[in-house]
Amino acid sequence: MRSRSEKVITVLQAGRALAALAIVAYHSAIATRDYAQALPVGAFYAFERGAFGVDFFFVLSGFIILHAHQDDPGGAAAAGAYARKRLMRIYVPYWPAALAMIGLYLVLPQVSGSQRSWSLVTSLTLLPTGAPPALAAAWTLVHEMMFYALFLLSYVVRGFAWIVAAWVGLILAGIGLGLETAYAAPTWLSLFAPINAEFVAGMLAARAVSRLSPAWALPALAVGLSGLVAFFALGTDPAGPARMGFGVAVAFLVAGAVWLERAGSLAAPGWLIRLGDASYAIYLVHNPVASLGARIAGRFEMLRPWPVSLALCILLGVACGLAYHLAFERPALAFLRRRVRGRARPDGFMTRNR
Repeated sequence: MRSRSEKVITVLQAGRALAALAIVAYHSAIATRDYAQALPVGAFYAFERGAFGVDFFFVLSGFIILHAHQDDPGGAAAAGAYARKRLMRIYVPYWPAALAMIGLYLVLPQVSGSQRSWSLVTSLTLLPTGAPPALAAAWTLVHEMMFYALFLLSYVVRGFAWIVAAWVGLILAGIGLGLETAYAAPTWLSLFAPINAEFVAGMLAARAVSRLSPAWALPALAVGLSGLVAFFALGTDPAGPARMGFGVAVAFLVAGAVWLERAGSLAAPGWLIRLGDASYAIYLVHNPVASLGARIAGRFEMLRPWPVSLALCILLGVACGLAYHLAFERPALAFLRRRVRGRARPDGFMTRNR
């Protein structure tokens, strides 16, 4: 089995950072438009493309999960270790941010500019109830949890590849039947939402990287870039099933970038890697912080022009995310991982006592 250091891919951490920045810019543009000053149509359209950072994260999740766990042994013990790791990674940083939003909405229900409804159950558990979570960006985490649950089957069921193929088939069948699968308010039918195919694209990229040589890097990058150009040139509906095409193009880019890193031809700058380490924390806290920044900007003439408000929102979103990562996410996860390792026997399995 490969060591953990061999599984860390720095270009993907840099990619996380860029995707997080794109999403922050997207939500900052919306907040600026709603609370400070409307952006020019062209500028808003450009920042609106930042929503596709979510697609990158879905592809990346599929890649990393398979890359990190494809050598795991099967069985209940390995499945339990995988589940503990995933649940800890998602929920520990998520719950404080979610509880803060729940408290805010309970005390000041009018604080949402759109008077949005939300589900307490979904907010606390990330289970799909048909209503969105209080933390708006957490709708993506509902899909993440669906994918993690599906991947759990790989530890206990033979022929996992056929299960994944059937999943993709059901997604395509749902598209053909016109199945409505709302992203922001997931139900159990959202397991078959087209955007979930991007997890599979990421897994296929990870499998290609593990089996093919870095000589495929440039062809993969060429296909990925061509796919992105075609996607945007065709003006594809970002809410429609054709969005899967963006995810497939990103999967080619991810594979190409990883191959280049392995060949020693690509290196990510350290500051971007560190920003990528904080990308989940940035994602969790940026939206309410950006909204607050835009509301403040809207009250002061010197901050109201959209370039100033937008810059303020982006800066606040990234800075608060970094602070949350350094002050809570990183130390909390490090503490829990030490506790988990302390309870493990030398053979790696968990003891029942202690």
